[in-house]
Amino acid sequence: MSCPADKDDLSLETDLFGTLVVPQGAARAETLRDLATRAALYATRARSEGTRRAYRSAWQAYAAWCRSLGRDPLAGDAETIAMYAVRRADDGLSVASLRVHLAAIQAAHRLAGLSLDPRDPRLGMVMEGITRSKGLRPRRRAAAAGPEALRLMLAACAPDTTARGARDRAMLLLGFAAALRRSEVTSLALGDVEMVPGRGLRVLLRRSKTDPRGSGQEVAVCANPQDSAFCPVAALTRWLAVRRQAPDLTRSDSDAERPLFCAITRRGQVTGAGLSDKAVWRLVKRTAAEGGLPDPGRYSGHSLRAGLATAAAEAGAGLADLMRQTRHKSSEVALGYLRPEDLWRNNVTGRVFGRKPDDAS
Repeated sequence: MSCPADKDDLSLETDLFGTLVVPQGAARAETLRDLATRAALYATRARSEGTRRAYRSAWQAYAAWCRSLGRDPLAGDAETIAMYAVRRADDGLSVASLRVHLAAIQAAHRLAGLSLDPRDPRLGMVMEGITRSKGLRPRRRAAAAGPEALRLMLAACAPDTTARGARDRAMLLLGFAAALRRSEVTSLALGDVEMVPGRGLRVLLRRSKTDPRGSGQEVAVCANPQDSAFCPVAALTRWLAVRRQAPDLTRSDSDAERPLFCAITRRGQVTGAGLSDKAVWRLVKRTAAEGGLPDPGRYSGHSLRAGLATAAAEAGAGLADLMRQTRHKSSEVALGYLRPEDLWRNNVTGRVFGRKPDDAS
């Protein structure tokens, strides 16, 4: 345990934020340690790994800023937090990112058993001013990887006769067709995907951003019998033939809890070890660049999900059907996945200005 800054302070070790120095916490040492132990368990269950990484990074940035000013990051001082928000806004941080930072600061205080009122008027007025000044619109969104872009990305993969090529193609096609987030791609287990003869795939998502409590959501993915090179079912079938040869399945082929997508050594050996969600991000980035897509830096893990939403809308899919596939709870959020070119699809002004004069009544 690290030495506290003061004899009356307490250094509390946490999995989420590292060492938290609790002012005047020595007198409550046992209570706080027990709280931190229990809170760590709940924090792990309540947040995705991506969110936990974001919280850790945000807290480290805030704590470093406080130390540079000689201030205590766990003082629960709304004025200090408001000053930090202004500084980061001036540095170019978006409103959405600022809110993540504030949520992390609040979580750290709760973990340390300290009071912090996020609705304090001083902080609320500053955040409202920042929001009005900067707006809520993100500065840069991931480019949608529609069918044409996806074909170029698939062409940039290794041949599907290799383990890496078979895995990467299956990850891209399934991620696109099921509108999966990158964490959802890598969290799939072998038992979560069921082949439905004559139809395609049934994919079970045990837990997701819109289902954090794990009620489970199912997604159907249709096969593409006209083009096996652009068929998620065919790609997954090829990958499964390779995946079943991995060491973790040689003893029990019925082990449905094993990762569907797993690591591969440089020599092309399937290890059976699970992947982090960054593997999807790296795969999309690499294939977008090697596939020759314009402005490849705009592609990320969300590009597959946005690509399916955009392509479905262009094909005339209704919003309700689209949300069923993407599993959005809010129509406003779902519409945000549609990229600018969709503004021209079924646009009402086309119907108004496109009428012939003799059509008028």
